[in-house]
Amino acid sequence: MKAGSKILVAPLDWGLGHASRCVPIVQFLVEQGFEVIIGGSGDSLAYLQRRFPDLVSVELPSARMNYGRRGMMSIPFLFSMLRFAMNVRREHRALKRIISQYSVDYVISDNRLGLFSKMVPAYYITHQLNFDNGFLNRLSARMMKRLHRHYIYKYRYCFVPDVDGELSLSGLMSETEMNVRHLGPLSRFVATRRIVGQGDFDLLLLSGIEPQRSALEKIFIGKYSAMPDARLHIVRGVTSDVSVLDLPSNITFENNPSDDRIAELILSARRIFCRSGYSTLCDLAALGRRAVLVPTPRQPEQEYLAARFSEKFGFVSYPQDELEKLNFLEITYNTNWNYDYICNLNEILK
Repeated sequence: MKAGSKILVAPLDWGLGHASRCVPIVQFLVEQGFEVIIGGSGDSLAYLQRRFPDLVSVELPSARMNYGRRGMMSIPFLFSMLRFAMNVRREHRALKRIISQYSVDYVISDNRLGLFSKMVPAYYITHQLNFDNGFLNRLSARMMKRLHRHYIYKYRYCFVPDVDGELSLSGLMSETEMNVRHLGPLSRFVATRRIVGQGDFDLLLLSGIEPQRSALEKIFIGKYSAMPDARLHIVRGVTSDVSVLDLPSNITFENNPSDDRIAELILSARRIFCRSGYSTLCDLAALGRRAVLVPTPRQPEQEYLAARFSEKFGFVSYPQDELEKLNFLEITYNTNWNYDYICNLNEILK
C-alpha cells in the first residue's frame, strides 16, 4: 500500500465487536499516513464515528440479524440470513459508487462479504474460516465453509486476527490450508497499560444481538437484586443514552461508556461476566484479565470459544439457562491472565 492512499475500512454490523477490533487498524493506518474512510451501518458505524470524529464516514447497506430465542434454529434467524444474502449484492453495488465518489484506493472489509472489487485491491478480515467445531452438524458446517470461501476468494488477501499455533485464541475456527496472513488478536485496548486495580464490584459486559442481550441483563439484575451486599456494574452494550433502568442501589450501569472507561472497569473489577464473543475475548487478552463466560444460547461460535477458553486458558463458563440455579457468591476463578499478546499490523502493508 502506498502512503497517502485512501483506504475504506468497513466492519460488519452484528453488534459492536467487528467495529471495535477495527479501531487498532484505523489508528495504525492513520499513523502510517493513509487517509482512512470509515464505512458501516447502525450502531457499529455510530461507535466508529464517535471514536474517530475527524474521519470521513459513509453509510453501507445493512441486513440486521435476529437470532430469536432459539438462536440459529429460529425462524427469525433464517429470515435474517435470507436478508443477509440479498444484502451482499447491495453492498457490492454501494461499494462501486463509494470508490468512484471518494476516489478510494484500497478496501479493508471486516466480514462484509460484498466489499470485494475489481476496481481496487480489497482485503478481507475474519477469524472464522472453519465451521466444523463440534457445535454444528457436519452438513451445515460444510455448506457454511464453502459459501464463506466462495466470497473470500474474491478478495486480494485474507487477514486472520489471531496468531497461528499454540497461542491461537480462535483455535479450530481459524485453522485452514488457505494462504492467509495472521495479524495477531485485534483489540481496541492494545496500547492500554495493564494496571489492575482493587475494585469491590463485579462487572457485566453485555453485548450481542437482541433478544438475548436483554435476557442476560434481566437474569443478572434479578440475581444481584437478591444480594444487596454484592455490587454489580453493567456496561449495557447499547449506544443510546436514552435507555435507563430502575435498579436497587447495589446495581449501577452505563449505556455508552468510552473505550478508556471500559478498560478502567475491566482492569479494576473483582470479577467479570461476559459473552464469549471473539472480540470481547481479544480485549480480555490485551488487558490480561479472565472472565466468567456465558455464551449466547445456540450460537455455535460462542459455545465453541467458551469451551476452548475454559479448557485452555483457565476461564470459567456457564450456559445461560443454568445461571438461575447458581450461587453467584461461590463463583471463583483466577482473574488475572498473563497472555503473550502479539499484534503485527505491518502485515497489512505488505
